[in-house]
Amino acid sequence: ASSSASGSTTLVLLRSVDTPDLHQPILPSRPASAPVAAQTTPTLPAPKPLVVATKLAATAPPPASLALEMNPNANVRDLPPDPLLSPDPAPHLNDQSGIVFILDISGSMYEPFSGTTRLALARQAIATRIRALKDGTPFALTVYGETAQNSGPLIAASDATRDAAIRFLSREIDCGGGTDLPAGLESASQLGTGSLVVVSDGDLNIAQYVLKAEAARILGPKGHCPALTVIGIYPRPNTEDGRLLESLADEQGGTYRAERFDGTELVTTGPVKPDIAAP
Repeated sequence: ASSSASGSTTLVLLRSVDTPDLHQPILPSRPASAPVAAQTTPTLPAPKPLVVATKLAATAPPPASLALEMNPNANVRDLPPDPLLSPDPAPHLNDQSGIVFILDISGSMYEPFSGTTRLALARQAIATRIRALKDGTPFALTVYGETAQNSGPLIAASDATRDAAIRFLSREIDCGGGTDLPAGLESASQLGTGSLVVVSDGDLNIAQYVLKAEAARILGPKGHCPALTVIGIYPRPNTEDGRLLESLADEQGGTYRAERFDGTELVTTGPVKPDIAAP
C-alpha cells in the first residue's frame, strides 16, 4: 500500500500443491534413545491445482468533477414536516405579495470553498432575507438538486415562522446530487407566489437556451411571470456560471445580483436596483 499511488491494497493468498494438510495433529517428538517403530509414510492429499484467492483493489475515488455529481445526501433520513411551515389545514395565502426562496443544494454547492462551502454562504444569504421579511408577508422555501422539495405552502412571516424557516434551511435534505433548476422553478411556481428568489452557484449543467425555454414555459414570458431575483453565490471565475444566471434573470425581466465572500461577510455586487426581498 505504501508504494501504491492509489493507496489501495491487493491481497493474494497462495497454496502450494505440496503443502500437507495442516489439520493433521502434530505428534510429540520421541527421545533419541527410544526405539523407532516402523512407520508408514503419511498419505498426502491428492495434488490440487494452485489456488489463488484475490481481493480486488478498492475502486479509486472518482475525480472531483464526477464526485460533485454524486448525491451528497443519499443516506439522509426524511424528517417529518415542521408544523409551523406545513400547518394543517394549510392557509390560503396564494397572492402576489408572496415570496418563495429557491435554494440550490446540488453536489457542487458542497464543494469546499474559502474555509466553508458555497451552500453555507447561500444559506446565510437567504436567512438574512428571511429575517428582513415584514410580519404577515407570505413566504415559503424550495430546495432543489436532481429533484425539488417545498417547505410547505405559503405562510405568514412571524418570529416563529421565520425561525422555523431558518431551521429548514439548515436541514440536510435528499434531493439527489444533480442540478435541475427547472424542477425547482416548477415546484416553487405551484405555490402561487408573486416573487421568486433563486440562490445558486450557477453550476447548472444545462445549456443557456434550454434554461431560458424551460423558465418561460414554467413561469410564463417576461411581463407575465412572477418577479424574479437571481443571486449568484460566488460563481466560479472563467466559467459561464455567472452569465448563465444573469441570462435567466434577463429572460424573465428580473434582477441578477452576485454575492462574493470577502473573508468576513458576503458582499453584493451587480445592479444597484434592490432585489424584491431586500430589507
